[in-house]
Amino acid sequence: MTIINASTISTPFASFSFSATASFEVQTPSRIEVQFKEGSFQPPEISSSVNLPEQIAIFGQKFSLGTVKELLEPLQRAFASIAGSISGQPPLKVPIPGDNKAKSWLLTTYLDKDLRISKGDGGGVFILAKEGSPLLD
Repeated sequence: MTIINASTISTPFASFSFSATASFEVQTPSRIEVQFKEGSFQPPEISSSVNLPEQIAIFGQKFSLGTVKELLEPLQRAFASIAGSISGQPPLKVPIPGDNKAKSWLLTTYLDKDLRISKGDGGGVFILAKEGSPLLD
């Protein structure tokens, strides 16, 4: 009876992951009430190196990235040091207060064995894939 909404943002230097955990209560066959409980921020996964091509082409013109690579070298060493110090750290967990602001509802508009499409009370549309679904591959 738990919902986890997780997202990851990736850059060439690092990946940042965060999630929100909620409990839910079935109110009707097509409507559930959601109560958000906790937010979680994972320590960033920092790349120890950035692999840039030797050159890039923009509008038919080629630009060398050799100078950029040289400038990034000290930053890559610093990132590698930071990655070593935060690796294995637990996530930062932030409790969400239990007032009505943390409550919402979802109305299911489509459901099959792998997919649920719901509309939220704020007008948002949510497309949810079941854990283990081939849609997630």
